[in-house]
Amino acid sequence: MVDEGINISGVLNFETVPVLMKQAEQLLVKQDEVNVDLAEVTDSNSAGLALLLEMVRVTKSQNKTINFKNLPEQISIVASAYGIDGELGSFLNE
Repeated sequence: MVDEGINISGVLNFETVPVLMKQAEQLLVKQDEVNVDLAEVTDSNSAGLALLLEMVRVTKSQNKTINFKNLPEQISIVASAYGIDGELGSFLNE
């Protein structure tokens, strides 16, 4: 299967993340190795972090790998505040 990757753009907040997760779940099923590019994310809060963690959970349950690149600084800050930046860092592919 050709991996086209997933590009996430715009604002990641409590209004947008539920819709994005439903879209992501459909894409996650179609890819063996999931590559997520966050370069076009313009703003994020803890909901953005929750989205990434849920994507990790879903791909692990499907025995797939996931990599994130261009992680927004806001998500890194929130992950650090929750003490999970190390865990999230293991999925980064800069």
